[in-house]
Formats: sequence, C-alpha cells, structure tokens
Amino acid sequence: MGKESGLKIQKKIGYSLLELLVTLGIIGILLSLLFVGFSYVQEKQNTKQALIEMAVLQSGIISYEADFGNYPNCPEKICTPGECLFLSMLGFHNAEGNLELPPYPTTLPVELFGFDQAKLDTAEIPELSHNDGDSLKLWLAQTLEQDPSFLDPWGNEYQYEYPRQDDVRGFRVYSLGPDGRTGDQFSKDDLFPN
Repeated sequence: MGKESGLKIQKKIGYSLLELLVTLGIIGILLSLLFVGFSYVQEKQNTKQALIEMAVLQSGIISYEADFGNYPNCPEKICTPGECLFLSMLGFHNAEGNLELPPYPTTLPVELFGFDQAKLDTAEIPELSHNDGDSLKLWLAQTLEQDPSFLDPWGNEYQYEYPRQDDVRGFRVYSLGPDGRTGDQFSKDDLFPN
C-alpha cells in the first residue's frame, strides 16, 4: 500500500505535457488578441493624428494665401511640392516662388510636427539663390536633424497639390496612409482632411 500512495502523490504534483501545451496555447492566443487590439488602437490613433496635422497644414496654407495672395507654389519647379510646402510654411519660400532670407515669421505650430524652431538660427543660413535650393534643404535637414518635409504618423511625406491634378480650383493636402502608396486612383487607405 505504501508504493501505491507514493505514485498517487507524484501524479497530483506534476503537470502532464498535454496540460502544459494547452496552457501555452491559451497564453499564445491571449497575447495575439492583445497584439491585434493594440495594433487597431495604434492605427486609429495614427489616423486621428494625421487628420489633425492635415487640418493644421490646410489652415497654414489658407493663412499663407491670405498673406501673399497665392498658395505655396514653386513656378521654377526646383522644389518638389512637399519641399515647397515645407519651405513656405517655415517662412523660407515667398509667393513668387523665391527663397526668402531671412525667413518671415510662420503662423504654423511646427512643434506639432516635431520641429524645434529654436534651432533655426537665421545668422547661420547659407548665402544662396533659389537655384541653390538644395543647399538650403541640406542645411535645414542638418539643423532640424530630419528631412525638410512634413511627415505623417507612418513616416511618409504629406502630399501637396497646387495646382491640383484634377483641375479643381485650390489646393489639396493628403496622406498616403499606412501603406505609403497610391496609384492613378487613390487607394483605400489614403487620408483626406474633411
């Protein structure tokens, strides 16, 4: 009888391999559900942030148009539309499409986009003409420690159209969304402000 009771005690103390696998499976399922839920919440937060930033950009462009009589534009096509928008909103690009040195004051809350305007020391701005715009962009990139463009929460440059490709009056600002791509037609995840 002593041997039988010893065996029963051992069976009650340990877990079987099947019980361990079931437990690990349940933990795995719970972790994957948690990850999916977190991804969903993060995506919603990124979408809201992009919509807020695009509304701020739109407001800045409208203020620029009220001040200068035209939307940010680079008639010489030296700047990309995104660079033109960035330089205009920071005060380096005037209504004629020329570089403005020293820059005019900006009304855009650039801290929303992670820029530290205190780093922009106008005494250190290189002497240049519009044809040397790349050196200004390089200086801005080094000074701000990031590319001179407004980036959405997914790290893609906000798209700026003026004049618009669909021949509608005005301008358009939008985000390429999480996939960072669009084609001839806008993709399902592209974001447009209201």
